[in-house]
Amino acid sequence: MIVADTNILSEPLRPQPDHRVIRWLAAHAPELAITTFTVAELRYGVYRLPVGRRRHALDAAVTALVTQAGDRLLSFGPAAAEHYAAIRAERESKGVHVGVEDTMTAAICKVSNYPIATRKVADFQGAGTPIINPFDSPT
Repeated sequence: MIVADTNILSEPLRPQPDHRVIRWLAAHAPELAITTFTVAELRYGVYRLPVGRRRHALDAAVTALVTQAGDRLLSFGPAAAEHYAAIRAERESKGVHVGVEDTMTAAICKVSNYPIATRKVADFQGAGTPIINPFDSPT
């Protein structure tokens, strides 16, 4: 499994998506997992839009993504909470600030022993999980 971050899953929804990410997603679709934080971030993006066709289409896309994820939808549990606290404390001691959602996602990856696919490599460095950047995939 590979945990796909919000910026990877939202790329196909952009007006001009990066072709490297589209190809990467197609090649890895069966092994992709998502977190409940990613679902929340995607839904937030939908709810920020004015009611209309675009919002409706994006809402349907997010619903389909969640449905397809099935048991590959990962939640934040007690073990992830322990890792979250350790990751956050260590990074803060080094003067590195990372958002709560990204730190929680990193903790889920660490507990699950799955790599993270993200464009925000710096936010996940030092969290103890392998990082994949599909934006750097060969064209």
